Amino acid sequence: MERIRFRWHVFRQVTIAVVTVSFTGCSIFAPSMQRIQVSSSPDGATVVAGGTPVGETPIQFEAHRGKDLLIEVKKPGYQSQFRTTSRTLSSIGTVDVIGAYFILLPLLGLLSSGAWKHDPETYGFVLEPEK
Repeated sequence: MERIRFRWHVFRQVTIAVVTVSFTGCSIFAPSMQRIQVSSSPDGATVVAGGTPVGETPIQFEAHRGKDLLIEVKKPGYQSQFRTTSRTLSSIGTVDVIGAYFILLPLLGLLSSGAWKHDPETYGFVLEPEK
């Protein structure tokens, strides 16, 4: 009898642990990077994202979802242009918010960068000649 109680107690503890871990927030498991596309007219402009040169237009590069990103596009003979990406809650982050209504643990997922996304993902720049 005592052995059955012990097994039931262990089973219950393991079940609680598994359920708790599974509800900690889907965003924790989402990718922390996102693909950003930048084009310009004229092509061949240098793209600097977050202070780091990433290449020339047209280009696709990976950016961290966790914070806003300053994108600079520059080309000799043209005025440099800047855009700052804005972050919005991703669909996985939305699921975490809804899950938090039932149990608070999914809110932990909102602390991860996977809960967010850059919006929009595509940027176009028209460079003006220098005066």
